[in-house]
Amino acid sequence: MTTIARRLTIVTLMMTIFALSFAALAVQPSKRPLGFNISTGSLCVYSNSGECVATL
Repeated sequence: MTTIARRLTIVTLMMTIFALSFAALAVQPSKRPLGFNISTGSLCVYSNSGECVATL
């Protein structure tokens, strides 16, 4: 009986570590910095390439 309890404890701890690490990955902020395009007078979002893409 103690062997089963020990194995269940180990599996539970491993699953807890996995769940916490997965939750930390899923909570990454998805907001990108906003900018202002002077030529069009509108708000824009910076893309990965550094260009300012107009928002609607």
